[in-house]
Amino acid sequence: MRERRVGIQELEANLNGCLDEVQNGTTLLLTNEGRRVARLIPEPSAGEEKEGPAIAWSGRPLKKRTPKARLRRGASMTDIIRENRR
Repeated sequence: MRERRVGIQELEANLNGCLDEVQNGTTLLLTNEGRRVARLIPEPSAGEEKEGPAIAWSGRPLKKRTPKARLRRGASMTDIIRENRR
């Protein structure tokens, strides 16, 4: 698969040409001031199956989050599971 870097200004100036490239199989890596911001990839044809995962991870660190479920005082995880099975 071919890949080419394209700046936002170039994309704006030559949108039709860039879309033609994508239709012909080239993946465009869009940049803004040298930083990658998006990727335009060709749509698979009707007979082709998508390769790779349906969801892609950018590689950025994930934010730490606190769990939403909390145990009641004196309750164990077993108690909660039993309660939810009723």
